[in-house]
Amino acid sequence: MNSYIQILSLIFSFFYGIFFHLLVHFNKYILDKKNNIIKFIITLVFIIDIVILYIYIMYKINNGYFHIYFLFILIMGYLLEYFLFPKILKKILYLFHKVKKM
Repeated sequence: MNSYIQILSLIFSFFYGIFFHLLVHFNKYILDKKNNIIKFIITLVFIIDIVILYIYIMYKINNGYFHIYFLFILIMGYLLEYFLFPKILKKILYLFHKVKKM
């Protein structure tokens, strides 16, 4: 695997971690007032689908080579979004209320 494909895979893994956090947050929002059994089943299917999608896209990018640092970068993207999401959400809501008052 050449360096271009590795960098492309790292960038994809980072942004997939951000995308994964947003989807997890959305999934939590949707399942907020559901039964625990329903939550478990839907979350299990959701996680399996997300993992299969990640593996499929990584297979298309770099022919199925998987290194542990792709997983570390994915986790870094997830954690970055985890810590920045409340700040970004506050700014978006502030701008939304500002525009709504106009």
